[in-house]
Amino acid sequence: MPKKTHQINIHGPDLLSLDYIDYPLLESNDLIIEIKCCGICGTDLGYLSSGGLIGPQDKPMPLGHEMSGTVVEIGSNIIDIHINDRVAINPVGNNNNIGNGGLEGGMTNFLLVRNAALNKNIFKLPDDMSFEIGALIEPFAVALRAINRSNLTLDSKVSVLGLGCIGFSVVTLLSYLGYKNTVAIDLSELRVSNTNNLDSVNAFNDWGVFVKALKEFHGEDEVFGMRVPDTDIFIDCTGNHALLSKIIEISKRHARIIVAGLHKKEALINFRSVLMRELEITTSMAYSREEFKKSLEILSNNIIDQNKFISHKCTIQDYKEAFELAKNGNIATKVMFEI
Repeated sequence: MPKKTHQINIHGPDLLSLDYIDYPLLESNDLIIEIKCCGICGTDLGYLSSGGLIGPQDKPMPLGHEMSGTVVEIGSNIIDIHINDRVAINPVGNNNNIGNGGLEGGMTNFLLVRNAALNKNIFKLPDDMSFEIGALIEPFAVALRAINRSNLTLDSKVSVLGLGCIGFSVVTLLSYLGYKNTVAIDLSELRVSNTNNLDSVNAFNDWGVFVKALKEFHGEDEVFGMRVPDTDIFIDCTGNHALLSKIIEISKRHARIIVAGLHKKEALINFRSVLMRELEITTSMAYSREEFKKSLEILSNNIIDQNKFISHKCTIQDYKEAFELAKNGNIATKVMFEI
């Protein structure tokens, strides 16, 4: 009988299953990795809601793109990666798109990584780094990309909206990198509480209080006779277009807005307000391999409390419960599979 393994797949809008699939077939340029940890991302929830990458597909969509594990099989052309190496996987490296519309997903027991290459899609973990932290390298790389796209200086007055894993990673990195007086907002008291433990970050869960805090910490400016915060940069990690509209209405002239959250619906934006303020609106998506490597280097410095990021650990068999937990920001931060 052919060897089998498990894979969490999307079969349609809000249709998720743990499927029994064939064990990967190794070719000369590939690796097989025994997955140890894989996180549930907000993007995964978006894929599930829509039924696939951009909607329902004609075949199941494998999930999982935040992962770490141990190399168990090596193709004949692989020379610098070895059996038992502990690694993190860059899911978009070498055009694999693991868990993002590709043929494989990291929510599995054994993952095939096609065209494996060291420091491109395979990154070796330090001996003292846990697999849990290894699986956080990917979301930290997303956060680092958002910061890089912001064109910040150390004098920039920054606000972060949304404190899920990506937003929390953004404020954590801003604190670590030495940025001062970051002001953040999220509706979840748990996320706000975790964020307020960081140096030079103040977080709130009420819009009115948040806007008042922006003026207090960043100072004030004037637009069309209205007093607005003197905030230079807004990093939106919510994917909520109504909130994006609110950001525009409190922005000063020449403020910069970085959209890093995945929007599930079309956004209705008042471009008159954008035009009159000469705002810069740009986006941030995924990361480069250099940013993935930098994320690994930063996390190697033990800069985070793992328990603040990972609220729940589940087995792959408990996938339904895990995804329900991940939808509830009031009780969950990062939900991670231990496989």
